[in-house]
Amino acid sequence: MFELYKKRQLGDYIVDSFTFFKNFGKHFFKIFFAINVGMLLIMGALMYLFLETNFKSLAGNTLEKTTPDDLFNYFESYPLLAGFAILFVVIVIFLSLFNSSYPILYLKLIAEKNTNDFTTQDILAAFRKSLWKIIKFGLGVVFIIFPVLFIVIIALFFLCFVLVGIPLLIVAIPTLFTWVNLSFYTYLTEDKSFFESLNHAHLLLKEDFWSAIGASLIVMIMVQMIQASITMFFYFVGIFAFLFFAIANPDFEKMPFEPSPVFLILITVAFVLIMALSNIFSNVLVINQGIIYYSLGADDRISATEIESIGSNNE
Repeated sequence: MFELYKKRQLGDYIVDSFTFFKNFGKHFFKIFFAINVGMLLIMGALMYLFLETNFKSLAGNTLEKTTPDDLFNYFESYPLLAGFAILFVVIVIFLSLFNSSYPILYLKLIAEKNTNDFTTQDILAAFRKSLWKIIKFGLGVVFIIFPVLFIVIIALFFLCFVLVGIPLLIVAIPTLFTWVNLSFYTYLTEDKSFFESLNHAHLLLKEDFWSAIGASLIVMIMVQMIQASITMFFYFVGIFAFLFFAIANPDFEKMPFEPSPVFLILITVAFVLIMALSNIFSNVLVINQGIIYYSLGADDRISATEIESIGSNNE
């Protein structure tokens, strides 16, 4: 059985992240896709309709005929597009809230049950129960943490001109990333307030600082390289598809903004796949952060278990 509460070193943080997916990957992604697929399909449909309407608008209006008033009244002229945009944003927010918390809730259930014998309904129930905390943490990150991190990162970028900022930046990025994720794990897993979670994450990170940020940096680089390769593949496929349909269209010079439905479907499919892959890779990173979180908290857990076992033996 996969152990969450176990002391680990640098290599263990990385190896056990992949061991987790070896043991639980099928169940983990089954629940992930069960919840994400419906939302992604709706987003794809909205994207297709949005692109179709916009390309038709571009085909019917040249830049010479476009006035500032036309641009200002764009959504007024197309209320349906405004509705698409609002619904699209709502779905993106929901998916962001779910996917950012899903690995945390999944590991929390494993820690409580000592097994992955739970269903999609259990995950959704845990998500509904924690939804207000997830929203509060998100607001705290956006309005409190991000402004501070932005100032720190900008200062480090300026220090790069005197070289000292380069190593500091390399250390700071995985450190800040790990600190925020450990705070989120603490906030959803333990009975602590927002600022208590930030402080607790700081204390956890100090326990095994270099191993934790080293593992985070390595996994971040691996994931970013794979994700960038896949994104570039879709990017070049999109360029070649555009050129193909442009060459195949005899009226391209007269009506360059009227692509075929097949071209719009290809763009939509590429968009949905990139969104899905982005969420998958994000989940991989957060799982790695969870392995670090449960490893750094292993001493307290093991000590509590030993105390409980002593009490049971005395009885």
